[in-house]
Amino acid sequence: MTDYGCATGRSGGAPAAPLFAAALAFALLAWASPAGAQMTEEQLARIPAGPQPIKFSHQVHATDNQIPCQYCHVYARRSNVAGVPSVALCMGCHQFVATQLSEVKKLSEYWQKKEPIPWVRIHDVPDFVRFPHYRHVNAKNETYPNGVLCQTCHGPVDTMQVVQLADANFGLMGWCLACHLKIPGTLERKRATPEAPGSAKLMSGLRPDGRHRPNLTDCLTCHK
Repeated sequence: MTDYGCATGRSGGAPAAPLFAAALAFALLAWASPAGAQMTEEQLARIPAGPQPIKFSHQVHATDNQIPCQYCHVYARRSNVAGVPSVALCMGCHQFVATQLSEVKKLSEYWQKKEPIPWVRIHDVPDFVRFPHYRHVNAKNETYPNGVLCQTCHGPVDTMQVVQLADANFGLMGWCLACHLKIPGTLERKRATPEAPGSAKLMSGLRPDGRHRPNLTDCLTCHK
């Protein structure tokens, strides 16, 4: 999935052995699937060009070939940014898959020249806003017991031929707070003043797993 802003990664060199093995597995899966095995230039031409230097269909990759978001956006679970895939990661599959397609040949040219692909950022937040991807992806609370899904913020990006904003309010303060205020205990903790045993503030300050619940409405939670 496209991220809020990240490094392009290295364009030269070969992927490490485990990464290469995973890439080969996905490549074989893609080759065996109808989308990977049968795509033609005519089908490729029907994908809108969009603003990117190379046509990249999330639908083909994430939906048709079932490649997980975090396989390409490798930093999402451990960093502030999700990260765009390096050329090396893309070539891990595309040195085997769809090598005859014109858009894949463009990818190969970046690889040969050892240059990063100048992807155009679609999802962005102001520089004074702190949005740690890893905090959201790894979230565990009553509302998001298994982390916040990519689609929660980015919309149905896995079905998009061309990535675009699913919500014009993306990244605005009210848009973020509308989600934060859904987390149980957020309002109670903000409004409560007594701190005697059993007070609302103390009771809502811990998550069901016993860990501290961040104050999701504090200014410094989101603002640098």
